[in-house]
This record gives sequence, structure tokens and C-alpha cells, in this order.
Amino acid sequence: MKENQGKGFKLERRQFIQSVVGTGLLAGMSLSVPNLVEASDSNNEEKYAMLVDKHQCVGCNACTRVCNDAYDLSYELYRTRIHRFDENSDEYFKKNACLHCNDASCKMACPTGAIYKDGFGLTQIDNSICVNCGYCIANCPFDAIQYDRTRGVNEKCTLCAPLINAGSTPLCYQECPVDAIHFGKKEDMLELGTQKVEELKDQGYDNASLYGDTELGGLSVLGVLAYEPEKYEYPKNPEIPLSLRAWNSIPFAPAFVVIGGAAMVFNFLHTKKTNDEFKKSEEDEE
Repeated sequence: MKENQGKGFKLERRQFIQSVVGTGLLAGMSLSVPNLVEASDSNNEEKYAMLVDKHQCVGCNACTRVCNDAYDLSYELYRTRIHRFDENSDEYFKKNACLHCNDASCKMACPTGAIYKDGFGLTQIDNSICVNCGYCIANCPFDAIQYDRTRGVNEKCTLCAPLINAGSTPLCYQECPVDAIHFGKKEDMLELGTQKVEELKDQGYDNASLYGDTELGGLSVLGVLAYEPEKYEYPKNPEIPLSLRAWNSIPFAPAFVVIGGAAMVFNFLHTKKTNDEFKKSEEDEE
């Protein structure tokens, strides 16, 4: 019995060494990915933005349909979807999707660097290195990321980045029948949005505002609101949680996540093997 225990110990030690080496490699990968990602932020100086006039939107969901058809999304998953509100017989709508925050909490929360900023400053997900931890979903203030259990990937609006790269425009902008969606250079969209807000105020909408001008460092999807942000289920002053900022400032935070996960796996395997050997020794004694 002692001989078996000795062999078992050597096996566990070998597994532990392999675990440590593997963990080091994974940690190195997780630390290098963000550096590569940050380098891509300045690949393209041109910044684009989408402007959605919530007051002009009629809730037809044409944007939802064209997006679902083009990207072949799983059942009941959406990259963009219209939310309808009805208050005192006043009907208004919100196009819900990723707003591509400049200070993106999902990017800060991601432990592997799977969420990054592309050359246009848009927030994207590389599902090939995503571990589906769910931190991005939990930390998105706009509920704009969904987990696709069927495919094992996270879904969100990319603002049709491949089309922009090809010199085209987002599909929802092309499809909107009432021209409630606008797309172009960010400075132009900011100017147009400010103009539309002033027009709404002239019509008596005193609380009209341009959502996304300053929120979270500026958004790449701006919204013309006729009412207070809260009425559209937007946080009035969205902020990155202090705990998340602190975590993101730790240079080796991704490595801690990987090492912690490896330690948990090793502990589970070690405990299981020990229990199995204990049960086997009891059976031998009987």
C-alpha cells in the first residue's frame, strides 16, 4: 500500500509541474494579447459613429430583421433590437445594441484580451480566445452582450465593421425606412446630433439631449433623446465601477485569473485521485 502511495505522490508531483508550466504559458499569452490589441487602436485615425434619433424611430424593427438575417443569429438572440416604451399614451422607442463605449467596461473586465478596440475605435470580441467567463456580460451597463449557448460564443453588435472596412456602411443604417439612423464621421454625427437636440428643444422637449457625447469617454453610437435618459433605461451618468478600474490597473491581473483557474483544476484532480485511492485501499482491505 505504501508503495502505491509513493507512486501516486510522484504522479501528482509530475502533474503539478506540468500544470505550472502550462499555466505560465497561458499567463504569458493572456498578458501579451492586450498589448497587441492596444497597438491596433491607432491603426486607423478615421473615427466613425452612428447616430440614432430615438424620437424619429417608429419601432418597425427593420434594423433587427436585416441584422438577424445577415448574421444568421441563433433563435431569440439579437445584436440589435427595438425596445418600445409607453408612458401616458406617449409611445417612443430605443434601438438597443452595443454603444461601443470609448471607456468600455467589458474590455476592462475581460481577462484574456478577447475584447478589444479595432482600428476604428469600435469594441469587438475575438471569440477564438474568449473563455466565456461572462465578465463582459455582467459589466456591460447597457445589457448589449448575449451568450449564445448553441454556438458557445458571445454576440454583440460589431457596427458591421467588415462592411465599414470594405468602404460600405452598417446594414441597419441602410435598412431604416424613416432615416432615424445616420452614419458617418464622428465629428459630423456629433454636429448633426446637437442640431437635432436643439430642434427638439424648440418643439418643447426641454429635456432633450445627445446621449453619448461625454458618457464613458464618448460613445460611437450616439442617441438623440427627447426625454431623460432614465426613460429609455439608460443610466444618466454611467461610470466604470471603481473595483473594475482598480483591477484593470494591476499589470498581471490576467495572469492571476489563469493561475487561479489552473490551481482550482489541479486541486480538483488531486482531491479526486486521493479519494479514489482511499476507496480502493478500503476495498483491498475488505
